[in-house]
Amino acid sequence: MAASMNHEPVHVTDHAMILYMQLVLGVDIEQLRTHIAEAARRHQGAPCVRTLGARFLLVNGRIVTTIGGHSVPGHEMLTRLMRDSEPAEVV
Repeated sequence: MAASMNHEPVHVTDHAMILYMQLVLGVDIEQLRTHIAEAARRHQGAPCVRTLGARFLLVNGRIVTTIGGHSVPGHEMLTRLMRDSEPAEVV
């Protein structure tokens, strides 16, 4: 008797992707993180930094997302991304 096929979509988390890149593909994630941070640090102070072929959104000294290098984020998009990336206030 054949097993029934499940046609439900499978979601792959960012965590699983990073581990796959690190463990299977051999990508040195920490070296890549340092490389991106050093490139962005030279332009720190701006909310959006274009370097290494991409644009990185910085909030409070942290890169919180990557935008395609050919995309030019408008003011509304940057404001929304920065607002949505703010850590929740602890009350």
